[in-house]
Amino acid sequence: MNQNEIKNSIVKECLTDALFMLMEKKKFDKISITELCEKAGVSRLSFYRNYNSKEDIIVKYLDNKANIWWNRQLKDSKKDIILGMFKHFYKEKDKLKIIYKSELSHLLYQNILNCTGPKNELSDNEAYSNGWISGGIFGFLDEWIKRGFIETPEELTDIFNNKQKYYTNSDIIDNNYRLYG
Repeated sequence: MNQNEIKNSIVKECLTDALFMLMEKKKFDKISITELCEKAGVSRLSFYRNYNSKEDIIVKYLDNKANIWWNRQLKDSKKDIILGMFKHFYKEKDKLKIIYKSELSHLLYQNILNCTGPKNELSDNEAYSNGWISGGIFGFLDEWIKRGFIETPEELTDIFNNKQKYYTNSDIIDNNYRLYG
């Protein structure tokens, strides 16, 4: 990394840290860019050089963390991907709680779609499958976060693996109609 890249990395880190600190104390929509920049100790120009919006900070933070996790995951093919994924999100639980408190869960869903969702270059079958998988992963994470991360990543992996059999069975349609129909 050259000096400019290092400085820019520090600016991004300062903005990210400042945003999460402010989100702990204030409603997200009440945080101004000026206030964020003052808290981070950077100029508005630095903010707009790196981000389009406050939401963009969170999106890039989540994407960066996912990329770091995935690159580590790829190095050891013996690791359980589902367990690794739940451990990754558990490690980020404090930030995820703040994101949820700020009513920004859609940014987590967008992150999951960015990682595992449908892509234009996929066949229809692959795209639908990826959409289904992304929705399922988000559903599990959404409940886990809302319930306060009660289960350990290992326990949630067991639940996920047991439910996987259920979700591939057509009985799910019958069960849902009985519950809601």
